[in-house]
Amino acid sequence: MASPLYVAKKGTFDEFREVFNAEEQDATDMLMAALTNRDPEARASICNYTLDKGADAGAEDEDQNTLTVLLGRHRHLGEGDGDLVKRLVDGGADVNFRARLGYLPLRLAVEIRVDDDEKRRPVYEALFGAETLDLELPSDKGDQEETLAQWLRMIVDDQPDDFKVLDEFVKAKGY
Repeated sequence: MASPLYVAKKGTFDEFREVFNAEEQDATDMLMAALTNRDPEARASICNYTLDKGADAGAEDEDQNTLTVLLGRHRHLGEGDGDLVKRLVDGGADVNFRARLGYLPLRLAVEIRVDDDEKRRPVYEALFGAETLDLELPSDKGDQEETLAQWLRMIVDDQPDDFKVLDEFVKAKGY
């Protein structure tokens, strides 16, 4: 039988439920693993299940948090990822956490691939809706002069047709 950690990363929701026991395994460890699951449906189901079982939505390790794992690990935004971002933010995930490569969750959200920026709307709603979001932070650790707000404005101005939804949120914040 595969370990729960392996199944969280690679398996289906049904497979995970067969091997996971919240009394014996750490739900937060399972959440962090499940955030890397490449199957969007399994990822959403397993992550929500672990959160229901007490996983810490705001979990961090030395160089990543739940948001940076979810938004930085996948090429494409999954169907359930927007709702998951909201749940993580509502549960205490730090929207200003700088990942190991220097990127913030909002920057990762803009860079994750989608067919249409509208699909990012739930992610933008969660991140821009966080009271603690700081758009004056450096956009990445290598460029201490350009703020996240400036970077977002540049992205919108350079590709207005691709980032209409992002533009709404940036303008609403006064940028």
